[in-house]
Amino acid sequence: MKSFLEALRAGPMQFDGAMGSLLYGRGVFHTRSYDELSISQPELVRAVHQDYLAAGADILETNTFGANRMALAKHGLANRVVELNVAAAKLAKEVAGDTAYVAGAVGPTGAHYAYANKHGRQDAGDAIAEQIDALGQAGVDIICLETFSSIVELEVAIAECRRRASKLPIIAHLTFGEGQMAKGGLEPEEVAQRLVDAGANIIGANCGAGPDVLYKIASRMVGRGAPVSVQPNAGQPEQLEGRTIYVANPEHFGVYARRLLKSGVQIIGGCCGTTPKHIQAMAGAVRMMGGRPQRPEIRAAVPRKTMPAATSIAQVDPTKRSALANRIAAEEFAVSVELNAPHGLDTSKVMDKIRLLQDGGVDTINVADGPRASARMGNLAFCAKAQLETSAETILHVCCRDRNYLGLVSHLLGAHALGIRNLVIITGDPPKMGDYPFATPVYDVDSIELLTIAAGLNAGIDPAGNEMEQSTSFLLATGAEPAANDYDRELRRLERKQAAGAQLVMTQPAYDSRTLERFLADVKPMGIPVMVGVLPLASHRNAEFLHNEVPGMQVPLEYRERMAKAGAGPSGRAAGIAIAKEALSAVASEVAGVYIMPPFNRAESALEILASIPEHWPGEKSD
Repeated sequence: MKSFLEALRAGPMQFDGAMGSLLYGRGVFHTRSYDELSISQPELVRAVHQDYLAAGADILETNTFGANRMALAKHGLANRVVELNVAAAKLAKEVAGDTAYVAGAVGPTGAHYAYANKHGRQDAGDAIAEQIDALGQAGVDIICLETFSSIVELEVAIAECRRRASKLPIIAHLTFGEGQMAKGGLEPEEVAQRLVDAGANIIGANCGAGPDVLYKIASRMVGRGAPVSVQPNAGQPEQLEGRTIYVANPEHFGVYARRLLKSGVQIIGGCCGTTPKHIQAMAGAVRMMGGRPQRPEIRAAVPRKTMPAATSIAQVDPTKRSALANRIAAEEFAVSVELNAPHGLDTSKVMDKIRLLQDGGVDTINVADGPRASARMGNLAFCAKAQLETSAETILHVCCRDRNYLGLVSHLLGAHALGIRNLVIITGDPPKMGDYPFATPVYDVDSIELLTIAAGLNAGIDPAGNEMEQSTSFLLATGAEPAANDYDRELRRLERKQAAGAQLVMTQPAYDSRTLERFLADVKPMGIPVMVGVLPLASHRNAEFLHNEVPGMQVPLEYRERMAKAGAGPSGRAAGIAIAKEALSAVASEVAGVYIMPPFNRAESALEILASIPEHWPGEKSD
């Protein structure tokens, strides 16, 4: 395995979840020393590690949170520090093998550091040093300092790590209270700076609150000189029939995992109340964002053909280009409307929508790939049927969530055989909502890797480097988020996507014209055409959901207030269409085209929006 810090530089990583909560749930009373279980009931601790590893954890924490002299003294175990820490590290290492890293967990001593005297602080420092010595000798990969409420004690712990285990990376977590403040009235930015100055390799927060609160805290610690790690609780605990219950479900964690990673956080995990199911939901987001496990490159032993450089639309033979590609190459304003495939078997209603759009001059239809992780008719089957029954050209969305490597290659080849020539390649949302949150995300590859595969097929090279008898002729589009939280990362990924073969950018909706103008200015030097995404708001509730819950989406307060005044129903939809018209009109002259995503397949809304830019889109009927 790579060193831990090397692996972290390669992509985001996934911690495990709670140890104590699971042990309690499996019959161990709170009155027991959980740290001692590594010796008296090792099979129980090993099973917890195994469950987290199976759920997708890249880092397993040792069962040593309270295995320091002062905490163990409450159970009469103060003289067993080395024995317990070594045993716990051995268990975690046995389970981790060469597939995960082991973090030596070190918690606070309980010395009430804020008002402890000099002697008390010395005892606490010595206790921490003793535990760090034991974990270092046991061969852990990382020291994880967690759930410290006193930043002074945490700084002492970091200093002891530097003295006693100088070669081990240090992760330093502080807990925060109300108002996103740490003890002493410290803001997240101040905490981040102090932990970096103290010598921590990775900084962050854990415990104290659920993922929604720690997201707000962590996003303020990003970019302060060290990678950020976050381990939220499963929400706030509630008492039910004498038991402590945590109410944030795994799907909620899956949503916030993606938000955390997009904000720039590099390590995520769980604290009190979290389970392997929570970690599994988060691990899907880590894989989606390009984290471990590292995938080996698939190559033939002796490649027969070398992959050429990525080609732009203009470099493709016009006779092999799709109608959409030819329109963009001719610098004609391109329009596409996104319609969802039906939930069941009846396609007639959606086909009627396509014909309505064609009558309005729109002849290119986007079809998403299981949008929002929903179960619908396969978009490949629907696209093929639409092109057979109408004269529309389709754009097939292909996401990496639901198919493994071989399945994706087969999917692309099948699409081309059925006459599909336009692809939008995306990584895809994890199955975090709807009726199927238990569905397993695959993510063998991400969008950049899949673009590389598709570009190879266009060049007549299969994924193993072998020359094909015939090449494909796909137009390769990719997604981008002008309002991404980590904007620099989004631009870097877009550059990598273009290098991998992307020929067209189709953006997420951006309601703030300044945000979109900045994006277009930054992308212009790349020379890649951009179709701007437009999503008419359906209601005030819809606007608030998009703004607060969907990563990469920002709806300005002005527009949310307009939607609130408009109310629900037809008046709300009319206000949403008016806002969409304004957004499109502001940038229509600067983009290659637009693709409109009308809610609930409302094709009429798309035509009404297009009517606002007659100088770019005359709306002539198709022949």
